[in-house]
This record gives sequence, structure tokens and C-alpha cells, in this order.
Amino acid sequence: MEPDPLREIRDIRRQISEECGNNPERVFAYYLAHQQKMKDSGVYTFTTRPVVHDSSELATEPSVERKSPNWSNLLNSQPRRLR
Repeated sequence: MEPDPLREIRDIRRQISEECGNNPERVFAYYLAHQQKMKDSGVYTFTTRPVVHDSSELATEPSVERKSPNWSNLLNSQPRRLR
């Protein structure tokens, strides 16, 4: 049987969550600490800005004009009541 990488990742995440008592705040703190350890190691590169790709790398598709929503209508409208 071939290994399933997604199952392995989910199992590891589940194990980390269990080690943190299934507490989302502790899980988040765990990942922040792990991220900091990776940064401090100097082996990995992290960015604080979005990655910008050269537009020539993007697939060319016919441009589609999109209309932006009229937010003022949404903001001024009355909320609908649920039945």
C-alpha cells in the first residue's frame, strides 16, 4: 500500500493538537514558537511581503471586465428577517 501524504500530515496535526490539550490558543502558540525556531535556524527564508510574480509568468486569458459591487446600497439596506 502506498503512503498517503495527506493522511500523514493530518495525523501529525492531530497529534500536535492533542499534545496542546486540543486548545486552539495553545496550538497557535505552538506553531508560532515552531516558526520562530525555523527562522532562528537560518536554514529557512521567510518573507514579510507578498510574493510578486512577473506578469509574463501568468497564463494569458482574455480579460473580463468586472464591476465592483455598489457597497452603498448594501450598507443602506435593511437587514432581512429570517422566517
